[in-house]
Amino acid sequence: PEVKVEIPKDPKNGDYSTNIAMVLTKIAKRNPREIAQAIVDHLDKYKANVENIEIAGPGFINFYLNNQYLTAIIPEALEKDTDFGRSEKKKNQKILVEYVSANPTGDLHIGHARNAAVGDTLCNILDAAGYDVTREYYINDAGNQITNLARSIEARYYQALGKEAELPEDGYHGKDIVNIGKDLAEKRPDLQELPDDERLKVFRQLGVDYEMEKLKKDLADFNTHFDDWFSETTLYDAGEIKRVLELMKENGHTYEADGATWLRTTDFNDDKDRVLIKKDGTYTYVVPDVAYHYDKFHRDGGQDILINLFGADHHGYINRLKASVETYGID
Repeated sequence: PEVKVEIPKDPKNGDYSTNIAMVLTKIAKRNPREIAQAIVDHLDKYKANVENIEIAGPGFINFYLNNQYLTAIIPEALEKDTDFGRSEKKKNQKILVEYVSANPTGDLHIGHARNAAVGDTLCNILDAAGYDVTREYYINDAGNQITNLARSIEARYYQALGKEAELPEDGYHGKDIVNIGKDLAEKRPDLQELPDDERLKVFRQLGVDYEMEKLKKDLADFNTHFDDWFSETTLYDAGEIKRVLELMKENGHTYEADGATWLRTTDFNDDKDRVLIKKDGTYTYVVPDVAYHYDKFHRDGGQDILINLFGADHHGYINRLKASVETYGID
């Protein structure tokens, strides 16, 4: 049998217990309790901060630490405060943790709060363990949901100016959208004179700015802080979207069918292939998500580990993201 030193399940059996006497009985050819007593007689329990040593049962040796040893750590913990338990040895590994990342189209809900709490806790633990941790929030400031946000603001803007305007079918009905529209009607009545595409661009940016300012304040009140706020729009501006699409095509993982461009994710254990570019030439959400992870892997000399915290409504998204990432050579 193996010599073990364990923490007993029952505190009455000491702070630590060992079976060494019973393991040695075959070698020493003596009663295990006699062996245990011989071991105890040769121990300096005071030097080891042990209050008492007992021999129990067939030959277990149970150790009870003295109170002075147990409480000596308290002053150090009070002095070091939040640095108590922090590793002084660096791991020389970079970890990027992305969490919360709520769309800038409305208020945070309890699921976002849970994600913030779990994400912060994980980052704190990794940081204390000596890892170089980056906390990142991904701002979904492109795509259809932001267009719907802009159109919703536009409708409330015209309504505030006394004109008839209907919310889009998938529009946002919150009070904050009404307030943005009223505020813009008072401060920027000239926006109605702009061409449609220019006006929509203004509403998109103002809407995102308003919602993000509110989200950042709520997260700060929750004591959640991020190192980076990464904008989806920058992926388009920097050419990352086209770069990743070309890379996936070069690797032979895309094909054309039904007027659309598809990503062959079934080669990487996804349940079906995914559309990248729709018939009308617009990108699906898969494209910026894949480009974002490509950027994360290669940014600032690259990351050793990426950690994503998803909401419960993203449970079916994990396999397709893993498969998509593998198509450009990252395992």
